Amino acid sequence: MTGDKARLRRVRMIERVRAAEQRKAAVAAFDAMAVRHKLEKLSERTRSLAQLYEIRDGAQDGAALRGASLLGAHLRELGRVAEMQAEEARQTADGKMSELASAERRRQRAEDERRGVHREVRDRAASADLPIPGQSAAAKWKFGTHLE
Repeated sequence: MTGDKARLRRVRMIERVRAAEQRKAAVAAFDAMAVRHKLEKLSERTRSLAQLYEIRDGAQDGAALRGASLLGAHLRELGRVAEMQAEEARQTADGKMSELASAERRRQRAEDERRGVHREVRDRAASADLPIPGQSAAAKWKFGTHLE
């Protein structure tokens, strides 16, 4: 029975480790998705500002026209860089989400293994009239008469 207790303790520990890994992967995926959304929003905003400055035609002289043109060009470049960063963040977020799915599958397998081992130990203990780990010895014995 000591071997069964050790085996149950081991599968419970593995299950706890897998659950911790899954929670860590979930936090990383959430953070990656947050960065992705921020960068996508920044890219869209920068693009719309660049379009706004391209449409704007309030230049009084050549210097104002040149300044607006330079500002529009800089905004387009910033939009392009932000879009590239958003794409990298999207790929990172997708990778984190796949890691989360993998961690969830490992956690589920560990939980299933723990349940299987627990069921196996319980069935073996019931067939041999041995105490089940985690159950008091008094709970094994029935008290009273068959009429109760």
